[in-house]
Amino acid sequence: MNQRLADVLNNTESNYMLPFYWQHGDHYETIPEEVERIYQSGARAFCVESRPHKDFVGDTWWRDMDLILAEAKKRDMKVWILDDDHFPTGHAAGHIAKYHPQKRRWQIAEHHVDVIGPVKDAILLNAPYAEDDQVLGVYAYPRIGNDEIFAAAPLCLTENLHSNYLHVSLPEGCWRVFFLYKTRRGTNMGDYIDMLSEESVRVLIDAVYEAHYEHYADYFGNTIAGFFSDEPALGNTYIYSHREDHGMYNMRVGMPGLALPWNDRIPAMIAEKNGYDAAAYLPALWYELKSDSVDPLLTQKLRHAYMDAVTRLYRDCFTRQLGDWCEAHGVQYIGHIIEDMNAHARTGCSAGHYFRALDGQHMSGMDIVLHQIVPGMNGPHNCTCFGNDADPEFYDYVLAKLAASLAHIGTQMEGRAMCEMFGAYGWAEGSPVMKWLTDYLLVRGVNHFVPHAFSTFFPDPDCPPHFGIKGIDPQFEGFSKLMRYGNKAAHLLFGSTHVADAAILYHADAEWMNKDGDAMLIQKPAKLLYDAHIDFDFLPADCFTTGSLSRVFTASADHGRLRVGNETYQCLIVPAARVLPAELETALHTLSAQGVVIYRIGENVSLEDLVLTFRQQFSADIIIEDTCPKLRCCHYRAQDADIYMFSNESVTDAVNTAAVLSGITNADAVILDLLNDEISADTVRNGRLELALSPWQSVIAVIGKDLPVLPGKKYWLKAACADLTFRMETAPYTDMTGFTEYAAAVKSDALFSVTGFGHMPDFSGKIRYTAFFDRSAIPGTGCKTVGLDLGEVGQTAHLWLNGTDLGVRVCPPYRYDLTAALQEGENKLVIEVSNTLANAVRDNFSQHMLIPASGLLGPLCWLRDA
Repeated sequence: MNQRLADVLNNTESNYMLPFYWQHGDHYETIPEEVERIYQSGARAFCVESRPHKDFVGDTWWRDMDLILAEAKKRDMKVWILDDDHFPTGHAAGHIAKYHPQKRRWQIAEHHVDVIGPVKDAILLNAPYAEDDQVLGVYAYPRIGNDEIFAAAPLCLTENLHSNYLHVSLPEGCWRVFFLYKTRRGTNMGDYIDMLSEESVRVLIDAVYEAHYEHYADYFGNTIAGFFSDEPALGNTYIYSHREDHGMYNMRVGMPGLALPWNDRIPAMIAEKNGYDAAAYLPALWYELKSDSVDPLLTQKLRHAYMDAVTRLYRDCFTRQLGDWCEAHGVQYIGHIIEDMNAHARTGCSAGHYFRALDGQHMSGMDIVLHQIVPGMNGPHNCTCFGNDADPEFYDYVLAKLAASLAHIGTQMEGRAMCEMFGAYGWAEGSPVMKWLTDYLLVRGVNHFVPHAFSTFFPDPDCPPHFGIKGIDPQFEGFSKLMRYGNKAAHLLFGSTHVADAAILYHADAEWMNKDGDAMLIQKPAKLLYDAHIDFDFLPADCFTTGSLSRVFTASADHGRLRVGNETYQCLIVPAARVLPAELETALHTLSAQGVVIYRIGENVSLEDLVLTFRQQFSADIIIEDTCPKLRCCHYRAQDADIYMFSNESVTDAVNTAAVLSGITNADAVILDLLNDEISADTVRNGRLELALSPWQSVIAVIGKDLPVLPGKKYWLKAACADLTFRMETAPYTDMTGFTEYAAAVKSDALFSVTGFGHMPDFSGKIRYTAFFDRSAIPGTGCKTVGLDLGEVGQTAHLWLNGTDLGVRVCPPYRYDLTAALQEGENKLVIEVSNTLANAVRDNFSQHMLIPASGLLGPLCWLRDA
C-alpha cells in the first residue's frame, strides 16, 4: 500500500499547517493557553508574527520567545519566526536607520530639460538634489519628431557640470538634456535595507537572524524550523510628477517619473550582457531610444539587461544570502513577495521576477488575502486590496500555479509550496469559504499553509478573522476540522511527482523588453488550458538560459518531451511577444531541433486555436467527458500509486461526469472524501473514473496495488423530505455553552435564519436544534444505510444521534451517514450550527463579503444508498 495513504488511514500524517500567531507583547501569561489552542486546532507548527510586538529583539521579545519555544517544545511543535519588526521585511529591526544609514537603498532617477538649438554657452540649473545624491552623467539627445523618442546619438555634457548648474552648447534641433543621478529618494522604504547589496542585507541577518541564533542555538533545527520573510520588495516609486498613475502593481521600466532600483554594479552587468558601455544610454530606462548604428533593439535590450541585473542582484544578495545562512544553521527560509495583479514580474511593491525573488527559499510562497479570490465569482469583483479590484484571470489561473511551478522545479524546494491564506477577509469569512480556498490551493499544487491568524486581542482590527480568540470563536470547531482535513489532503498529494501536460514560458523577460501590449501575460494561455483540463507549469527563461547559475532545474529534450528536473511536458507554450532575448531564442531553437514541440502564440498557433491544436497533437493526462468548467483536477505519481484530486469549484452546480485517466485501464481505487469522513473503494474500468461531486465538494483518488479492503462507494439518493419538529436554542459567542430556548417547536419545513428579518441580526454564536423521530418514520426502513442531508446551513454543523458524535461539516454537502447510530424506535437528533462573529462584530473587511444566513435552513432530506 502507498505509505502516504497508510499514514492518512492511520491518522499519522505529517503537519502542513503553520498559522500566524500574532505577538502584541502584552499577553505573556496567556502564551501557554494560546500555544495549546493552536495545538488543539490540529496545527503542529506556527509562525510567530513579530510585526505587532512593541519590542522586537528587545528584552520583552526574548522573554516572550523563551516561553513560546518552551511551550512549543513541550508539544513537539515547530516554530517559524517572522524576520522583522515592520511589514514588509527589510526594516532590519530599525538597525539601518539607527546604525547604518550609509547602507540604505539607492535608486536611479532622471531629470530632464528640453532645449531648442542652436545654443552656445547657455546654462541649465541642476535639479534640487538631496545632500547625498550623486550625478552619474549628463547627456543631450536629439529628439525624433514630436514624440518622446530620441536618437541614440547623445552628446556627453557631464564635464560641463558644476555644483548647481550646467554649461550647455548644442547644435541646431530639438534636444532633451538628461541629468542621471543616483538617489536615496524615490522609495517608500527609505530606512530599509538595500536588497541589491550583500553588505546591506547582512544588517538584517545580524540584527534578526544572528540575534535569534545567539539566544536559541539549541532550538535551531528542532523546535525552530526557520524564518519567514513577508513581502520584501524593491520599493521604488515615483520621484517626479507623472502624466499617468499606473498603480502600485504596475511599476516598471519605461515609465517616466519613476525612480528605479540601483546598484553601482549594474552598468558593468549591462555591458557584459549587451557588449558595450551602456552608461550613455540609461535614459532608455524611461524613454525610447532609436539606433541603427549601435543596435536597432537598443531600448529593448537595455531594459532587459537592466531588469536582468536587478533581479539577479536581488536573488543573490537577498534571497540566497538569507537561504544560505539558514541552511548553515540547520533551519529553512520561507516567505513570499507581493504577486498581486502581475506585480510579480515588476518592481515597486514586488521584486521584479517571481522565480528569482524566491530562488534561495526552501518553499515557494504566495498569499491569498483581502478578498482576492471569492468562491463562485467568475468575473472582476470588489476586494480590499489596492484599487478595490481583483482580476480573476490572474488570481484563478496564475497565482497558485506560480507557487506550485517553482516548487516543482526549484532544486532545494523538493515540491514544497506554501500559501498564507484567509487573512483580511473579515469575520464574515466562515469555514465554508476557508474550505473552498484550501481546495483551490491543493488542487493547483500548494501543499503548505499559513492560516492568518491566531490573535489574543479581541476584537483585533488587524486583518480578521482570527482563530480561537479565548474560546469565543464560533467557527473554531469548523476551523479545526479544516486544519486536520488540510493536513491529510496535503500529505496525500505532497512528496510525489506532479504530472503536467504542458509548460508555459513565464512572461517576465518579454514584459521587460516590450512596450505595454506587446507582450502577452501568461494568464491568457493558462486560462484556456486550465478550463480545458490541460494541466501545466510555468517555466522561467532561467530554465533555458542560465543552467547552474539559477537554483531551478535546467530544461532539456527527452525523447520529444521537455524535461525540467522530475517534470516532463508534452510541449512548451510561448506567449506572444514582439521580441524575446536572443539567448532565449537560441535555446528555444535548439530544443525545437531536438524534437520538443513549441507553440508560439501569434506565430505557429493562435491563442484561440491553442487548445484545439494541442488536442489534435496530444492527449491530455486527464480527459473530462463532459463540459465541467468549474471542475479542477490534478495528478501526482508515486512509485506505487497514482494520486488524483478532483474539486468542484462551483458553489451552485453539481458535477456528474467521468474522468478518463491516461495510462490506466482497469484498476482498484480508494476514494477519499476526507472532509466528510467518507473513505471507500471504487474501480477504474477502461480508464474511466466516475465522479459525482456536490457544489463545494472535493475528493482524492488513490489508484495502485495492495490497497486496503474498504466498503464500496456510496451513491446517496434522496428518499424523502424529513418531517421533524425541532426545539431551537441559542448560545451567544460570549458563552457558547449557555443555551436558552428560542423556539419551542419549529417544523423542518419552516426553518428560518436566526439573523434574518424579524429575528436577531446581531447574533453570533451557536444554534442548537433538537428533535425526536421514530425509525419507522424514515421511508425505506429496510435500507441498510440511512443518511440525512441538512440542506443549507449557515455555516458549520455538528450532529449527534442518540449521543453518538457523527462529526462536523463545514461546507456542502452537509450530509451524514446515520446508519451506525440509528436505533429501532425513538431516536434523538441534536444539531448545533455555528455562524461567524461578523453579525456581532461589524469589521471593515466584512463589508466586502456577504454575511450568510445563520442556522439550519434546510430542506432536510432522508437519504438511502443506491
